[in-house]
Amino acid sequence: MIPRQGSRGFTLLELLLALSLGTALFVLLLRLIGADLRLGTAMARHLQASGLQRRTLELIRDEVAIGHGWMVDPPLSSTWPCRLSGRRPVLAIAMDPGDPDARGDAVIVYSVGQAPSAIWHGQVLMRCGPSYGLDGVLNLQGAFQNRVLLDALPAAPDAGFEAVPDSNLPVLQLQIEQVLPDASGGERRLRTRRAA
Repeated sequence: MIPRQGSRGFTLLELLLALSLGTALFVLLLRLIGADLRLGTAMARHLQASGLQRRTLELIRDEVAIGHGWMVDPPLSSTWPCRLSGRRPVLAIAMDPGDPDARGDAVIVYSVGQAPSAIWHGQVLMRCGPSYGLDGVLNLQGAFQNRVLLDALPAAPDAGFEAVPDSNLPVLQLQIEQVLPDASGGERRLRTRRAA
């Protein structure tokens, strides 16, 4: 039998070249998929953090509205219901009508500082106050508790949570700032502001 001239097949060099190009294309696609997953994860983390910041500011705004007075950057008080453990008090809201300066024992205190345990990232925003009932109403007769509201606040001394009184109106400008990882492995600051 005489072999036909037109059916030679591929040479070893052609096969190696096709395999190399296919492998490079596969690695490139894997990197693109990995980058897309990191971007999606970072976007989901930022959306979740933004929602938590908005809800936290709404909680603070609602408590300022039902309080009988508030004090920004208050000095420490030995009568407050919770220990701050070295955290900086940022806002104290009086729940007792006879205590408009928020110095008594029926005070909701928002503080920024070291986390109470290692599960939290960076500085934390904590709320010392009464719990809410199933009906959504504050239970002022119950025990006051310290709870972490947000973590990943910047480590700067006066950063993370700010309450600034308006010079002309009885209104507070509230701002929360967190430092979150971005898709490139760096960090991005996320800020949310509200008036209370």
